[in-house]
Amino acid sequence: MMKQPILAAKKRSKGIYLVLAALVVVGLAFALLQIVAVAQQAQKRTEIEQVAQYAAEALGTIAARDMNLKAISNRAMIANEMAIGQIIGFHTWYEMTRQTSTNIAMVSAWIPYVNGVTMHIARLLNQLRQPMRTGITSAIALQQMVIRGLSGFQWAFHQAAWLSSIATAVDIVEGSEKDLEIRFLNHQTLLDAENLWLRMQTYSRNRNDQKDYIRMVSDSRDPFSQRRTYRWVDFLNAEVYRAGGSEVSLHRSGNVVWQSLDTHQLHLDLWVTNAYLPLGGGASYLTEPLPTRRNTQGFGDSYQQNWTTSRATTRRSYRFPLQHRAPAYFRLQENGKPPQITLVVQEKVVADEDTQTASAGPLWGVGRVELYFQRPKRFWPRSDEQLEQANLHNALWQVRPKNITEIERELIGAQL
Repeated sequence: MMKQPILAAKKRSKGIYLVLAALVVVGLAFALLQIVAVAQQAQKRTEIEQVAQYAAEALGTIAARDMNLKAISNRAMIANEMAIGQIIGFHTWYEMTRQTSTNIAMVSAWIPYVNGVTMHIARLLNQLRQPMRTGITSAIALQQMVIRGLSGFQWAFHQAAWLSSIATAVDIVEGSEKDLEIRFLNHQTLLDAENLWLRMQTYSRNRNDQKDYIRMVSDSRDPFSQRRTYRWVDFLNAEVYRAGGSEVSLHRSGNVVWQSLDTHQLHLDLWVTNAYLPLGGGASYLTEPLPTRRNTQGFGDSYQQNWTTSRATTRRSYRFPLQHRAPAYFRLQENGKPPQITLVVQEKVVADEDTQTASAGPLWGVGRVELYFQRPKRFWPRSDEQLEQANLHNALWQVRPKNITEIERELIGAQL
């Protein structure tokens, strides 16, 4: 009789163990599911972060190419502007040669055999005078057209680059995951919002920008444009100095001023005194006539070296009938910080069809890149051995990843 209660008790204890075991299994399964869910969420967050970084790098690549193209086109505008100075300089050099040959032909008219050669040369150069002026004027107009085209191309490509960068980023995000979308792009709550790549470049032709443009053109002149002065003849007490150069400046109206002067002058040392005889000269300008003061600097020191000829030549200088305005171009704001791009990607919020309430806590990620300028000394060393600052005149812009601070992550999370 005592065995039945004992057996019943043993059966009840086994039932409790089974229940406890079942609870433990359920708890372990729940914990395992939670771990898997957390792992999946972490993996999803990592994937979103990578997608955001890829999209930001794509934007940065387009931005870097846009800035490099602006640098190339800025240099092209300066190169074409210098070409105008070279063309005008060639015109004055021709005028000087034409007048010199004419004067030599007049002096040598009484010398047999020589007079025929000098007269033929002088006649040929004088016949070319009008075609030369027409051709020079057309060449200058062509250079002006190219400069204006480059300026307009800069602006158009800037707009196209900005729009295509947005489309590219959207394609990358939506092509990676259909449930992702771009939420913020360079949001105003970011601490470095002032360093955005679009805000750090301006397209303008204000007075300061025009002065910088003229300064760069002046510093970039080739030796022929800057100074074409040397001693041509040195015989006994007679010397012939050939002096000339082209100068560029900015008119108060915003037009570019090109002036060019070339002179030939005979210097005679007569022991008691010196004599200076003009042999020939040429002067031409764009926008503003050449100065008439003897202390005028530049022009290959023609005013100081050949003053008599320079004074006579400037009085009959030729004006090209063209108007040439300094172009608008992109330049970089000088604040010492490299521009950057920040992109926030978030899961799309899907509304429930019955309750029309959005699912809480969508995952999101942020990517950031930095545009930086670097001129490697190994390949392109500067003559002054100085570190070149960031600018939009050398196509040396690159892109690299940039970390985002935890404070900015908190600011972004508060906005989502």
